[in-house]
Amino acid sequence: MKLKTLTFAMLSLAFFAVSFSAQAQDKKREPNPEKMLERMDTDKNGTISLEEFKSVKRKKEVDAKTLEKNFAKMDTDSNGQLTLEELKKQPKKEKKKE
Repeated sequence: MKLKTLTFAMLSLAFFAVSFSAQAQDKKREPNPEKMLERMDTDKNGTISLEEFKSVKRKKEVDAKTLEKNFAKMDTDSNGQLTLEELKKQPKKEKKKE
């Protein structure tokens, strides 16, 4: 009986650890608009210009035309600046199915 209880407790703990780890990875992957603005807004004026957007170091190299297209899509009011509100309006990335 004690062995079954101990086994159940260990399996429950393992399941909880795996579940918690998966949730942490999901949250880590979601872009945080506030952090994006803080990181990209190099002149600290509260907006991100195209030049600031293009100068950010990325994990993968992206050509200038693609960055300009992405910026234009995000700049919903077409004023040449990304605001926190515009960053928050961006669609969430879909989870990859493994």
